Amino acid sequence: MRVVIFGLFFCFILARVGGGAGPTTIGEKVVAFCQEHKGEQVGDGECASLATEALRAAGARGRGADRPEKGDYTWGAQVFFIEGGESGQKAEGKSAEIRAGDIIQLRDVKFKGKRPGGTYSMTFEHHTAIVAGVEDGGRTVHIFHQNFGGKKVVMNATYKLGDLKEGWLRFYRPVLKTGAR
Repeated sequence: MRVVIFGLFFCFILARVGGGAGPTTIGEKVVAFCQEHKGEQVGDGECASLATEALRAAGARGRGADRPEKGDYTWGAQVFFIEGGESGQKAEGKSAEIRAGDIIQLRDVKFKGKRPGGTYSMTFEHHTAIVAGVEDGGRTVHIFHQNFGGKKVVMNATYKLGDLKEGWLRFYRPVLKTGAR
């Protein structure tokens, strides 16, 4: 009896500290791919190449048809949309639905806000990023991306959705490729 209890306890501890199996969900596999390639160039170094290769490695479908306009990439099932403009922000869905491994497509985006030590601004005409993690009910989104600031390597950044002043972000949940495991 003691052996069985100890064995169950040991299995529980291994599961809690990350022993055993690696990433199991598509999102976990996408994030693991990005972590493994941090500081490296993926593909041709373009932002969309990171998403394409991470989805391929995770067994997920790649980029879908452009919408709403040509060049507006889609990456699975849209789970959240946010747009900034002169009259404030509007959203579809809930930011709390954003998960690690989701793909973000940005168009004509400007973030402007305060951080410790002063103010900041970031702009993106057209960019693709991957959610590394979320905080504050999805209002703070940590990302992986490449081809930003002249650097074509995988790096981290943070988007504070409340600081979105212009443009839009669409968050897509990767979808398993038919026939993949």
